[in-house]
Amino acid sequence: MPEFISSIYTYPWDLADEGLDRALNRVADLAQCEEVMLTPSYHVSTYFLPHNPDRPIYYGEDGAVYFHPDYKRFKNTRIRPHLSETVDQERYFERIVEAINKRGLKFSAWVVYCYNHYLARTYPEFAKHDAFGNPYLGQLSTAPADAQEYIAALTENIVQVYKPASVHVESLSRLRWNYGSRNPKVLSEITDRDQYLLGLDFNPAAVIHSQLKGFDGGKFQKDVAAWLRPRLARLPTDDDRRPVDAAWIAEAFEGRLKQWLGIQSARTTALWTRVANIIHSGGATVQSVFATSRSEQGSDVNPSTNVHLDRVTVGPFKSTEEGKTSVKEIGSAINKNGVVMVSTQPGDFTEAAPLEEQVRIAKQSGAGGCNFYNYGLLREQQLGFVGSALRKP
Repeated sequence: MPEFISSIYTYPWDLADEGLDRALNRVADLAQCEEVMLTPSYHVSTYFLPHNPDRPIYYGEDGAVYFHPDYKRFKNTRIRPHLSETVDQERYFERIVEAINKRGLKFSAWVVYCYNHYLARTYPEFAKHDAFGNPYLGQLSTAPADAQEYIAALTENIVQVYKPASVHVESLSRLRWNYGSRNPKVLSEITDRDQYLLGLDFNPAAVIHSQLKGFDGGKFQKDVAAWLRPRLARLPTDDDRRPVDAAWIAEAFEGRLKQWLGIQSARTTALWTRVANIIHSGGATVQSVFATSRSEQGSDVNPSTNVHLDRVTVGPFKSTEEGKTSVKEIGSAINKNGVVMVSTQPGDFTEAAPLEEQVRIAKQSGAGGCNFYNYGLLREQQLGFVGSALRKP
């Protein structure tokens, strides 16, 4: 019978604050997990950490790395990784990885890429820009060469030095317009079409790239801004509220919206593929979400990337029948021997039974394993729910 992977996401500070032996014993014995999906690069958050002995409430940083970077690897980019204040000693990350391996667990890396307030604020020229020319200070753009080289160097540093079994690729894409907004003040309705156009990336590098492809990106940016201004200023009409669908995308701006998306998708997809190749060349598998033609409209990641996926993250299935259908469909489109990983939220539950049912359905559906989110965010009883669910046949 194929191996059923039991993987738990976690943050370096949770393991380090508790003591590596104590924390990893909980992972292995209480939660019954065999893989630690540890983040070396993460975004801003505020955390409730129920069993952390030092900081049950942690006001996290704006985006940081949790290992000592090899800065020579970043020679082709002006962007420099921001080292977290929690990295308070030499070999901080190395010690955690070594302890994971010594405990007989697998180390995998959970890498957040473009969602990073610190980098976007520090290097606004490499942030995503909206149609009005404003940099979005929570998101890197995938278009500038410096951003691409930073992303590649970050991946190489993690994969080649720390040798993860798998890499979960997160936010290596264009993100929606309000992704990462802090304490947003939005009292008036912004329609779906307006939000969609606000989410386009007009970083100058993206505009220049489109012009090299024979498309007047500068004019298109101005036309999008001119289209948005009156619609953002007035109360929406019924016509304004029409959906963002394939027909509208094909027709909008005399077909230029679809052309723009195609040009930018090709560029982002090439970067995504480059990262996947770096991961594979380092001996690790690639985990991420499954791309569809619909998701491409919001992410600029083409479904052609699916063939590089060894693990696909999906939400829990409602039934075994639904799960079997999904596993079969996804399995036919991803890398040979690739698997579906069901991502669960044990923190939603106050008893073990619902999580046990999710894991049972995942197993019976033919999923390759489950990811459990997230060690530090769960109470000790909920870690026990994970163990109980995995012990069930």
